[in-house]
Amino acid sequence: MFVKNGIPLYIQLKNEILKDIRENYKPDDIIPAEGELEKFYKVSRITVRRAIEELGKEGILVKKQGKGTFVKEKKILYDANSIGSLTQRLAKQNHMLNTKSIEYEIIENKHPVKELLRCNTLLCIKRFRLLDDVPFALMKNYLDINKVPKLKETFLIESLYTFLKEQYSIEFYNAEETVEAKAATNDEAIKLGVKEGYPLLSLHRLSFDKDNNPIEYSDILIKSDMYKHKIILSNDKITNI
Repeated sequence: MFVKNGIPLYIQLKNEILKDIRENYKPDDIIPAEGELEKFYKVSRITVRRAIEELGKEGILVKKQGKGTFVKEKKILYDANSIGSLTQRLAKQNHMLNTKSIEYEIIENKHPVKELLRCNTLLCIKRFRLLDDVPFALMKNYLDINKVPKLKETFLIESLYTFLKEQYSIEFYNAEETVEAKAATNDEAIKLGVKEGYPLLSLHRLSFDKDNNPIEYSDILIKSDMYKHKIILSNDKITNI
């Protein structure tokens, strides 16, 4: 399986284990013990240990005392201090956000978002998103349907904000965002691959154009162990006169 090519044996083993993890394991799965890996790959225990250590340093695996070695869930950092779609932000961190499924709903009946966007008919875009092929988020984006004609037929890229800017000249300049904890419902849990009641982060954002007109509202549910929310705080000094 391994060849003499100048690459250290533990690095070759690390790459083989990584390939196996990507093809056959999901976050929180336990991998075989070092003794089993030693026998399967026909290498020394020291080589196995070094390969596991390297995968630990890269954030792929995590050792839990007395339990074993597990595939680690990747946690992304979301900088809430600037405008931008989740897809755009994650791309800057070298993460791939893909859409597994998408649905469209036209809402003409009474709905709280109608008042926020000051419109009569809403278009709701519902997406199930994967982060690096792992279930990550459930997203709902609400728009005034009259401002985005034929969106359903033409929306073919991952970033909604990029699409809105390119196709409809809709650009976001500021937003109001709130974050709260939420327990996963049965339906949400099934989609995200977690247990019912699992902690999720719920993000609500109302975005505005350059004239401070509300143009989009979003509801996003994200697995809490894959996400960090970054906010920059400053000391607002008061000068005594």
